[in-house]
Amino acid sequence: LMTGTNDDSPIGGQTPESRLEVFPGLPAGSKYELVLDGAEHSAFSERGLPLDKTKPNPNHHRAILATSTAFWEAYLRDDAAAKAWLDGAGPRGVLEKADRWQTK
Repeated sequence: LMTGTNDDSPIGGQTPESRLEVFPGLPAGSKYELVLDGAEHSAFSERGLPLDKTKPNPNHHRAILATSTAFWEAYLRDDAAAKAWLDGAGPRGVLEKADRWQTK
């Protein structure tokens, strides 16, 4: 799962808080959650949205690319090194201090 602390939606009424309800409800085993501090919904695309309130943080894109690529490598290519990176300290190396990475 990937979201941001400012990831809301004018369509469907999603709030940052409602997006955080998913991870705790998932069963244990190979589950990951990335919460980018200050990220809006557009942080997960290549362009901003008309309702954006802040400028994008360039490191968010770096963190999204690193963690999502490692996930796909681990689970589509059965890459043990990518899985170890996800389960270890790897993600913290691309995140900022206030970002959150959880596994279970």
